[in-house]
Amino acid sequence: MTTEVDTPADPKEAAILRAAFECFARYGLRRTSMADIAKLAGMSRPALYLHYAGKDDIFNALVRIHFERSEKAVERVLVRSGPAAEVLLDAFHAIDGDAMEAMLNSPHADEMLSSDTPFTQPCVEAAHARITHHLAEWIRKGVAEGRLTLDGLNATADEIAALVMATKFGIKANARDFADYRAAQARVAAVFGKALTR
Repeated sequence: MTTEVDTPADPKEAAILRAAFECFARYGLRRTSMADIAKLAGMSRPALYLHYAGKDDIFNALVRIHFERSEKAVERVLVRSGPAAEVLLDAFHAIDGDAMEAMLNSPHADEMLSSDTPFTQPCVEAAHARITHHLAEWIRKGVAEGRLTLDGLNATADEIAALVMATKFGIKANARDFADYRAAQARVAAVFGKALTR
């Protein structure tokens, strides 16, 4: 999810999404009301319902926008040169965007991160699959150029990319806070980077 919600062309929609993110981080999904979001967005509750059916609809939109941005950011990172561990860590940060710190430092992090429905939207699953594909292509290109290797890993580039992504999302579920999460990301990037480096 993102705290810089400016993707919608409609400024009212952008204000709604910014307000909703702030409310979800402050109060959690269950305790946030449409009235809270409307007030922070500077509009009436009925006007808010002209844009979204409810707070779940808003949360789904935040997740969709986040993954659309993540995909573009990851593509930009993976064309850079540099040590594999560094590129992987930058890719992790690109996937997270600017929202992860606010989410993990929120007292409601568990509630937001355990909400499955927004993350199983077909467009979100498709974006996740494309990010994984970009990572696999980065590995394939590195192998072809002699910078990376799959020797001894007993796996294809696609399998390694899927494993990297699963590990990245797995550490998020077990992080105590944002600092713990970032430290775990660095360790994961270092392990995969070392394994892949020729």
